[in-house]
Amino acid sequence: MISCILRLSLRDLRVVLAACLATALLAAGWCSQGVAAQWSKEQAQQWYAQQPWLVGCNFAPSTAINQLEMWQADTFDPETIDRELGWAASIGMNTVRVFLHDLPWKDDREGFFGRLDRFLEICDKHKIRPMIVLFDGVWDPDPQSGPQRRPRTGVHNSGWVQSPGRVILADDKKQDELQAYVVDVIERYSADDRIVAWDLFNEPDNPNGNSYGPLELPNKDDRAERLVRLSFKWAREVGPRQPLTVGLWRGPAWDNPAELNKVHRAALELSDVISFHDYGKPEVLKKRIAELKKTGRPLICTEFMARGNGSTFEDCLPIMKRQRVGAYCWGLVDGKSQTKYPWPTWQMPILGEPDPWHHDVFHPDGKPYREAEVKLIKELTGK
Repeated sequence: MISCILRLSLRDLRVVLAACLATALLAAGWCSQGVAAQWSKEQAQQWYAQQPWLVGCNFAPSTAINQLEMWQADTFDPETIDRELGWAASIGMNTVRVFLHDLPWKDDREGFFGRLDRFLEICDKHKIRPMIVLFDGVWDPDPQSGPQRRPRTGVHNSGWVQSPGRVILADDKKQDELQAYVVDVIERYSADDRIVAWDLFNEPDNPNGNSYGPLELPNKDDRAERLVRLSFKWAREVGPRQPLTVGLWRGPAWDNPAELNKVHRAALELSDVISFHDYGKPEVLKKRIAELKKTGRPLICTEFMARGNGSTFEDCLPIMKRQRVGAYCWGLVDGKSQTKYPWPTWQMPILGEPDPWHHDVFHPDGKPYREAEVKLIKELTGK
């Protein structure tokens, strides 16, 4: 072997050494991927200490009825996104939670990434760092690419769709095929500081009882838990710089995992930072925060603010600031998602203006729904 190497030309020797180095680096990379693990509590707290107090909203432009209209080529609307994120920034919001969908990636990978790149450029312009959601278990379980339905008059979120749909969720093989989507998206942005965190799956086990319940999988908790665990595994193989999370959103006390369903146990077990939803009154929010503080990890409330339900900016946002819990309200601008209407409008639509608005902060022209709310948000964010 040594005599063979000695007979090599200098050029050939460089080629051999380069190949050996590449092989060594590849091996090291695969090794690091193989041992990728959940962040320690100390790592998570160190990361969180470097962040500003995260305040924002769950965002889709007012011209999109769902994730598909937001990301498909024919309906992607950067002008509206730019205008509305400007309104968010103007009141001190520094982050948004935004939902992707596996179908636009599958249908048009390059175009999808081009649009996502453009979205990130707009966010960066406004000094807003998004939390990216990859999958969603809420509302219509049968998503279809192409033109989307028109909003149903007076009905809350009448066109939102799940990702993946129930046909994929029910099938192990089809679930496994989603690895390419998860890895491709996270790998592309794994070191992108414009992204604050990855929320792998929104409310994975949601039974959608007040809307599409009869169409749902009877074993959705089992099926969703499988995809939650796989998503964490696939994401950790990439090893992104940003933390991973899946949120808790319902059930009994969250500090007693033995009483929780499989999805909630997986979320607590695997998340780097703990995220949760709470649309209850202030005393309920305080109770949930106390339960989750026991994890020793940073807390981010990725959904709150349902005025008629007792979850308001005035009562809840100061609590989260005092306890340095990240806070994302649902909705920004009244639009095609119609989330100003309350959840029960699936059974009884409201014709006309709801009082109060359930979610959302601005009218379509940028006028605040309630000036006092905007003033409070500005005061709490230092804007």
